[in-house]
Amino acid sequence: MSDIEKEISIANVVVKKLLGGGMLDEEEGRRLREWLEESEEHEELFRQVSGGKKNEEFQNIVRLSDRKEQWRRLERLTRERKSIGRRTWLAYAAGMVLLLGLGLWFGLQRAGKDETVVRMAVIEPGKTQALLILNDGQKIALRDRDTSVATSGTSINIRTGQVAYEMKKEMQDTVMEYNTIVVPRGGIYSLVLSDGTEVFLNSDSELRYPVKFTGKNRMVDLKGEAFFEVTPDSLHPFVVQAGEMRTRVLGTSFNIMAYTDEPTIQTTLFTGRVEVSVEQTSLKEVLAPGMQANWEVGADDISVKKVSMDIQSLWRDGIIMLDDDDLESVMRMLARWYNVTYEWRGDRNVKHTFTGKINRNEDLGSVLSTLTLLGGPRFEIKGTTVYIY
Repeated sequence: MSDIEKEISIANVVVKKLLGGGMLDEEEGRRLREWLEESEEHEELFRQVSGGKKNEEFQNIVRLSDRKEQWRRLERLTRERKSIGRRTWLAYAAGMVLLLGLGLWFGLQRAGKDETVVRMAVIEPGKTQALLILNDGQKIALRDRDTSVATSGTSINIRTGQVAYEMKKEMQDTVMEYNTIVVPRGGIYSLVLSDGTEVFLNSDSELRYPVKFTGKNRMVDLKGEAFFEVTPDSLHPFVVQAGEMRTRVLGTSFNIMAYTDEPTIQTTLFTGRVEVSVEQTSLKEVLAPGMQANWEVGADDISVKKVSMDIQSLWRDGIIMLDDDDLESVMRMLARWYNVTYEWRGDRNVKHTFTGKINRNEDLGSVLSTLTLLGGPRFEIKGTTVYIY
């Protein structure tokens, strides 16, 4: 058993049994005694954490099955604990974090040791920014300003963080104008289409759409990731083309991730009903709320699984929920949001997976430090490159 596996095993004993008010069986008791005898540090950590085992608020969090409610109560409790001292609060936080599946129990206790985390430059999180490309090629930088742009058939109202369209009465159905909104790495933006559909675009994403929908379908093209809140229209289905995958809806809310550097294209349904299909194939699946379709380019099937809708939608609020995600996928996401690149200096074959929460509003160094403390590798930031050891 590796050191990491041993720490996780002992953490499970402490959290699931002692903090939950249960009894240890013979094997668990033996493992705990051996661990305590290894060092005085272990004894001190155990004393701090187990000292809170009778805390009723703590036990209530343990019993909760709803992950979102666990996080809400956990954050409230940890805010209250900060006044009792750094080491004691860290012990409480470490135990509670484990209850929600975030990883190593006393990994957080190592926060004061310089050898686990390299001092890193501060790279700030992404911000509201995008580029609007009109049908005639005109480009408008969307940042912190409110303005209005008039075209032949529309009035485009630009506010901080959102673009909204209003159609002119005289615009004819035969007039087809397309706009494109491009959100760069390190950005996020939203827009309201002419039919009232709301779209939230993630970093490094692009949406091409008609200024006014005409014809049978309301069709848009997506590169990257977006959340759609579609205005119902039973006569005119809303269709999103993302790579080779097509998502067809009447009126619903769903998330699509179709980055070119990701191995799969994902569609996650929140409300309503959608049909996903793959061009030039007979592949087709109909999703119910809480289901996610994944298709790997070139695969001969679409895999469907049930997911937590709370977790999947949190990126719009600056929260990333990880669910046994490997380091590569986590780094791709961080690279897009913080507009950095990353290189491996250590063994790329060592497996690191993470389950838990990342606050995208923190600086990158803080996020990487957390990953290290939760069992990940060391990181170092030089300029806009992250080195992984």
